[in-house]
Amino acid sequence: MAKRKSTSAATHATPSAKRTRSNPSPYSQAVVFDEREIPYIRLRGFWLAAAGFEPADDLKVAVSKGRIVVTRR
Repeated sequence: MAKRKSTSAATHATPSAKRTRSNPSPYSQAVVFDEREIPYIRLRGFWLAAAGFEPADDLKVAVSKGRIVVTRR
């Protein structure tokens, strides 16, 4: 059996912009009487660690028309 390659944040490139897509999700957190889709964004990857984010960081999210900015507190 082949050995699994080791991956670390240091071996991955640090892009200044990441292309991704917002996904629709049925709202399942509470009782809902219609089938509205609620957009959600899930971010994960070594590129987040390379950008200075760590698991359990306290985050600030600023939202404006067409823009979301996420920063560590």
